[in-house]
Amino acid sequence: MIRKYNVSLKRYCTFKIGGCAKTICFPKTENEFLKEIFLCKNQSKKFFILGNGSNVLFHDEGFDGKIISTRLLNTISVCGENEIHCDAGVNLNVLCRYCAENGLKGIENLFGIPGSVGGAIMMNAGAFGCEICQFVKKIKILKDREIIEKSPTNFSYRKGPLGKDEILLSATFSLEKGIKQDILASQKLIMEKRKSSQPYGLPSAGSVFKRGKYFLPAKLIDEWGLKGLKKGGAMISDKHAGFIVNFDKAKSDDVLFLINYVEDYAKKRGYNFERELVVVK
Repeated sequence: MIRKYNVSLKRYCTFKIGGCAKTICFPKTENEFLKEIFLCKNQSKKFFILGNGSNVLFHDEGFDGKIISTRLLNTISVCGENEIHCDAGVNLNVLCRYCAENGLKGIENLFGIPGSVGGAIMMNAGAFGCEICQFVKKIKILKDREIIEKSPTNFSYRKGPLGKDEILLSATFSLEKGIKQDILASQKLIMEKRKSSQPYGLPSAGSVFKRGKYFLPAKLIDEWGLKGLKKGGAMISDKHAGFIVNFDKAKSDDVLFLINYVEDYAKKRGYNFERELVVVK
């Protein structure tokens, strides 16, 4: 177990924004992970489970509690015919590469999403017509104080199968046989597509808003002429209107100002934008 105190959260999220966490710990095993969670619950202490930090905005005031990181929970293995088992902390790109190395295809379109398996399942991450729920065979979760294994069926758009207070421990994926070089070539094409359409090179937390039932927030934001709108060091990306980027040492309040501005702008025009981004404070 690794523990750090009064550590800047900028180092642990893709937005590169945030104050200090009172404590951050890095369990190396499932037992250590469970022990930290139970300790916090027993003492009624505030805690937050953090994966790769690719979908969060930490407040500049910091987090007055314990951050439990899953970064070192990264065991991955072939566990059956065309199946991969991995811990919640496994990086999604590492999973994609591992699948390719073992000649297993299916999740190529998810390559380039900078999240963890836990975060991806929790929000049913997807891209280019593919969602992670298509490949999840089984999950292992902590519910209250009970460990449960189940085959999840209640995925929906940007919503995974976890209920309130349920925490993912590991997952098993069912894939198809493929050819390594073909899979790697597909991943390369997907990454090129991402780089051509998204603001790579600037810190962000991915898409800020979920797709609506009959509308695309990014398309509307673009049509409304809000691309490039700035507040402090934050900006609505001039490359992809669904992203807010940290172009110059942005503060959390800069990002929140732009989010609230867009939400209010949309509401006045009859649209209700739902956040995909998670704000932690």
